[in-house]
Amino acid sequence: MTVRFAPARNRARLIGWYAQGRGLVHLAQVSAANDDGDGALPGTGFDPLLTDALRHFATHGLGVVKAALDEAEHARAAGDTEANAHWLAITGMFDRRRAAAAIGKTASA
Repeated sequence: MTVRFAPARNRARLIGWYAQGRGLVHLAQVSAANDDGDGALPGTGFDPLLTDALRHFATHGLGVVKAALDEAEHARAAGDTEANAHWLAITGMFDRRRAAAAIGKTASA
């Protein structure tokens, strides 16, 4: 999959700017879909769990679910319930059924 980055404001993306200059049409601008316009700093509006999940995916690729379940199992064995819940939440972002099965296994143990 290719990713193309385009500037939010580009003269080539203005629809009808030649015609608008002659007064034939009103100027309409196509904006990028992620432009909120609220002036927030980049990176402040993201969910930290989503950021961790994406970093985990970047590290482990398609084996992300198994790696996250392994991390959850290590945390559970160490008695770290907070880390276990964190890794199960990351697992749930990729495969909800396996995360639910792991939560059920944890609750029954």
